[in-house]
Amino acid sequence: MIPFTMTQKPRTSATPSAAGDVPACLKVLGLLPPVTAEDVKQAYMARARILHPDRGGDPQEFIRLQKAFEEANDYVRFKAGKLEWLAAKIDSYSQQQEVVTETIERGGEIEMEETDWLEKSFGEDFARVADKLVTVRLNGPAADDLFAILLGFRAESLKDLATLDLSGGSLTDEGLLQLKGLTGLTSLDLRGTAVGPLAAEAPQWFEKLRFLGVPKGAVGLFGRLGMPRRVRLEIG
Repeated sequence: MIPFTMTQKPRTSATPSAAGDVPACLKVLGLLPPVTAEDVKQAYMARARILHPDRGGDPQEFIRLQKAFEEANDYVRFKAGKLEWLAAKIDSYSQQQEVVTETIERGGEIEMEETDWLEKSFGEDFARVADKLVTVRLNGPAADDLFAILLGFRAESLKDLATLDLSGGSLTDEGLLQLKGLTGLTSLDLRGTAVGPLAAEAPQWFEKLRFLGVPKGAVGLFGRLGMPRRVRLEIG
């Protein structure tokens, strides 16, 4: 059986009480509906001043805040114009599904994350287009430069991809370059691949990166010393 993991729970139909719940993203921002884009922006900026790691905040809490900010903006756009929002989501969703299909066909695993407020309001079918691909794990020879090119071409639709595990694959520096557009990555595992010294530059491309796995010999002493403190480096 082809590995296929999902983080979401079985979907259920929306109920009147669920429809009135406050979306989790607004709770994180300390907001109650109705809200505007400006409300979301101001609430985010106020909390970011406290939670930003540069000011002593918890990096995980700051990432949670950033995700809430993005989801809240999505919520506002949805409320403003459902048809326009849906059209944009369908295009992004179809590209995301191409990555999901290719990953599974190559023997990999993926994890999806649901958007709680949309399902509670409209049920499973409508909410599916807002599901987010958050994890891709593909190990062994199938994790090659061609797969990296596919991810790079779909980077705009993969902004929620946080964990990418290509360990044990045949990825090279050329393939790694294709991943630069995946700006949402917090974990990138390249251990056991053919990636070289270019791996040391990954933290510069991915500002949210917290874990980086690299092959033996890919990062020298100076590369390790220059690694940002936010990044946990593992070699193997």
